[in-house]
Amino acid sequence: MKKTKNTKIITAAAAVILAASCGNAKQNATRDTAGAAGKTAMLHEGVTVTEVDSMTLTAINDNENDKRMPNSLFYGEADSAKVDSLSPEGSVPSSISCFLVETQGKKVLFDTGNGTGRGGMLLKRLDSIGVKPESIDYLVLTHFHMDHIGGMTEGGKPVFTRAEVYVPEAERIYWKYMSNQNAKAAADAMAAYGDKVHCFKYTDALPLGIKPLPAPGHTPGHTVYQMGRLIIVGDLMHGFDLQIQAPEICPSYDMNPRQAIESRKKYIEYIRQNKLVTAGMHFPGNGVKNEL
Repeated sequence: MKKTKNTKIITAAAAVILAASCGNAKQNATRDTAGAAGKTAMLHEGVTVTEVDSMTLTAINDNENDKRMPNSLFYGEADSAKVDSLSPEGSVPSSISCFLVETQGKKVLFDTGNGTGRGGMLLKRLDSIGVKPESIDYLVLTHFHMDHIGGMTEGGKPVFTRAEVYVPEAERIYWKYMSNQNAKAAADAMAAYGDKVHCFKYTDALPLGIKPLPAPGHTPGHTVYQMGRLIIVGDLMHGFDLQIQAPEICPSYDMNPRQAIESRKKYIEYIRQNKLVTAGMHFPGNGVKNEL
């Protein structure tokens, strides 16, 4: 299938950077964070690209500066001494990341970050690699927290004007009956996209073979998505370096800690068994891990 202009820009840039990595180590602009999936090339500050089989995965940091999660965020019902012993620096490296997947001539954006009004860098960083908001074909949401849906609209109008939006039905139903500010923001974002919003059940077929998988606990309809060897896990972990050692530790953001722990353990095992490339919205660095 013929590639779009923007796809050519990304592919060409990645090729140049990857070629440069064969030269002087001081000029090496790549960082091999994806192992068997291929080298991860930095296209621009906060933007990296990785080839995963026939897909191009572009990871975009929505945060401008380094982001860390304080240990206190994870105390909750956990033993604070254990948290501190596993995270002796007092905080855990993190990020706010969105992921653009290009395959079969289409662009899929997973989550939208905070939005420019709340300091989000998504649009600026998409522009830096020549990707316009109107070129996004599908917008797929992991859940409705503001650092995931905040970039959907500006001034009450949709940002990704051509995108069909896919949201978990369980998540839409939950926030529909809540009355807090987050619920209002979610309702407004859904209203802005009107009939482009598609609520799905986990038995439904999504475009491009995207497979939605339930991962409740962080929110009632929190969802992870698999595309071949790539899995996008949303907020399965907020402090990767801490929670990969002790999955039973929850951040205060997890609405149902028991379910969140079950989901976390389940998908860590699933990812390891299937040797998947994992993209997490709060994983450190560019958010992509070749192995857990």
